[in-house]
Amino acid sequence: MTQTIEVWLVTGFGCKPCEKVKKHLDRLRGDFPELQVTEVDIGSEEGTALAVRYRLAGLPGFLINGRMALVGEVSENLLRERLNLVRQSLSLQA
Repeated sequence: MTQTIEVWLVTGFGCKPCEKVKKHLDRLRGDFPELQVTEVDIGSEEGTALAVRYRLAGLPGFLINGRMALVGEVSENLLRERLNLVRQSLSLQA
């Protein structure tokens, strides 16, 4: 049974790094079928609450399975590495 890797992506209107990482995540979906991405705008009530709760210092912010994982414009390779680590930890828990 495959467990879900849930990514909450905190973004902002007009944020160029946010657009880049969304493209990275779209490409990675093929290698990570268990990946579920939810985008939350920093300007929304929910986005503001997440930013405050996790002390988000920049955009985009990545929460993976409820934990702050990455902030800012990150490479596709770094995202892949982080998702692989989460995948491995989920398989160890199963």
